[in-house]
Amino acid sequence: MSTFGSFTTVRLGIYSAQKGLDVTGNNITNINTPGYTRQRLNQVSLIVSASDRYSSSYNARVGQGAVIAGITQLRDPGLDISYRKAMADVGSANTKLNGLNSLATILDEVGKGDLEQDDGVILSQLNDMRDLISQAITSGSDVYNGLIRSSAEALTTKLNSYATKLSELKETYEGQLDQQVTKINNILNNIRNLNISIRESDIRGDPGLELRDERNQLLDELSEYVKVDVSYDMVDVGVGTMVEKLTITLATGDKNTLVDGDYNTQLSLSDDSSYAVSLSPLTDHNGDKQDPNDNGTTLGDTDLYGSLQSMRELLTEEGEFASDADLALDANATVKRGIPYYQKALDSLAYEFATEMNKLNNTGLPGGGNLFSTSSKGDDATGITASNISVSQSWSNGSVTIQATNDPNASSGDTSNWAKFLALFDKDLDFIPSDVQADAVGDGFSGTFEEMLLNIQSVLAQDQMSTDAVLNNYMITADDIYVNREGVSGVDLNDEATSLMTYQKAYTAACRLMTVLEEALDSLINGTV
Repeated sequence: MSTFGSFTTVRLGIYSAQKGLDVTGNNITNINTPGYTRQRLNQVSLIVSASDRYSSSYNARVGQGAVIAGITQLRDPGLDISYRKAMADVGSANTKLNGLNSLATILDEVGKGDLEQDDGVILSQLNDMRDLISQAITSGSDVYNGLIRSSAEALTTKLNSYATKLSELKETYEGQLDQQVTKINNILNNIRNLNISIRESDIRGDPGLELRDERNQLLDELSEYVKVDVSYDMVDVGVGTMVEKLTITLATGDKNTLVDGDYNTQLSLSDDSSYAVSLSPLTDHNGDKQDPNDNGTTLGDTDLYGSLQSMRELLTEEGEFASDADLALDANATVKRGIPYYQKALDSLAYEFATEMNKLNNTGLPGGGNLFSTSSKGDDATGITASNISVSQSWSNGSVTIQATNDPNASSGDTSNWAKFLALFDKDLDFIPSDVQADAVGDGFSGTFEEMLLNIQSVLAQDQMSTDAVLNNYMITADDIYVNREGVSGVDLNDEATSLMTYQKAYTAACRLMTVLEEALDSLINGTV
């Protein structure tokens, strides 16, 4: 290498060290920037030409300096994949648990009773009605008819209130589901736009690292809503220029494509109670289809996983009230319970209670008839649910009373039928799902009214506990993967401090070498006689 060639080596060394200081400084200043990925300066040794095969062995050739090959990010694709899979698990369990907790605020009877008997409002009212019937038997007086009716009205009001709150909760989650779909669509649009910007940067020779950081953040966010697979391919855009193309597909079901480079789909919900999710054709930012023959697709009931699917299941799953049609779509339909299950379970309690009470009171004697109906303005008991159960009009106006006996020849003071009403509260009954949902195929529950109510609460509590345990495990796994990923991609001050010293010393040494070369040339030129 010539003396003047050494100046080129020094100049490249100074430039590389300076750029290394710039990259390190950029890392340090972005240590608290969300989504920032640690950057690294890539250097290679420069050799202008190959050695002459006939050159002398004494003419040793050395490199001609350091050349910057580019600035890259420190990321582990495997950890990215693992983290996003884990976040899909967390999103799924977290959304489900939030829904179950919201249900518990309505259905959990603990702490809702009076101070003397903390049995909860519905159970307490059932016990009150039973106590009044017992007192009527003891006294043998019809005066208790009005008191029993008032207690029954309070019970129906509480059942109506619970049903109303469940309906309002369902409406709330319908709104949240719409918001999730809108959020996902915005993320897909933003990723597509970033793909375009990154492609343009690649064409210009700019790595677009900050754009990639923004896109990675969106991919992490998207993975909470739906489970996705992300792939990167290099495509030729002409004249030998290769640019990156990102593709996102669903990791479940038929693995439908959400984003394909410059094209993306949009999600939409059906207007019926299935809340089915449809994907539009892949289009670019101008709305032009990638494939003119693509008319979109409707996803199956189990084609999604993540927060979005858990939200759908909260709104659709009926548990034991599921039908054969539901099982055809999802083999696990009878063990998945959302808001509809708890609505129908409460309907089953109301239906069985009203049916059994009405049956005992239809004695065929004067004053006999339905005690409960679907409206306070009539006596029709067909299709009683928790939302419409009411004291019948005839019981309200006194034309129907709770019958003390069902024997037309009974002696005065016979309370044998009241005894049957009282025994009804301790009788095991079959709460059959098909009684409130004609096509239900799940197993029913056998027990008393109180046990049925407690069973509803017990099922909810078990779902809460199991989901909470699953969520904790998922979160631990996700946190561990996140820490490992941050160990690779995150900025560490100790590492950056070491890099600062390394590049600073390299910069100083290169500058010192420049001074030595200058002194050597000065001696050679000006010191020669």
